[in-house]
Amino acid sequence: MAEVICKLSRNLYRMIKAIGTSLLTILLLFSLSGCQLLDESSNKKTDFSHYYLWIKSLNEAEVAEEIVKQKGNIQSGYAHADVQLIMLYSLPNSPIHNPYTAKSMLNNYSLTPSIEASFSTADLAFIVMLKDQLNQQLLLLEKITNYRGVYKQAKKLNAAQELQIHKLKKQIIQLKKIEKTISKRGQ
Repeated sequence: MAEVICKLSRNLYRMIKAIGTSLLTILLLFSLSGCQLLDESSNKKTDFSHYYLWIKSLNEAEVAEEIVKQKGNIQSGYAHADVQLIMLYSLPNSPIHNPYTAKSMLNNYSLTPSIEASFSTADLAFIVMLKDQLNQQLLLLEKITNYRGVYKQAKKLNAAQELQIHKLKKQIIQLKKIEKTISKRGQ
């Protein structure tokens, strides 16, 4: 077996030598350019965590510009624009901040990788984390809404009780006046 491998490697060496170094150089250049193309295409993947950190650093006017850009990207068919718009809806300092809309869009968004939109594990983890955060935020907003309702009811009840107390104080004052009047007549 070792002899066969040695013979094959000698034959391969002779063939390469016969073809010449120029062909080998061309083949190496094609190989390297292919690797470079792969690197460029893999760099085109969107890193959602970096994007979120970047939009967090923007001021309100810049966020508004980014919103317009991402809405245009959605119409152009850019694969990740909808996720980026969801992030803009979930961003607290965004002029379109709306966790309900963000959660609704995220629920309608398909997380299955396709040819145009393949997600890295980190991106999927970020999207799932964003979904969890939006769920928590919506639960807190619901609790706040419920507490506000309870507070308004308590405030109304308190106002009604204050009115009742005021009426009772007037009655007590009237009863004291009547008592004084009766006690003066009795003397």
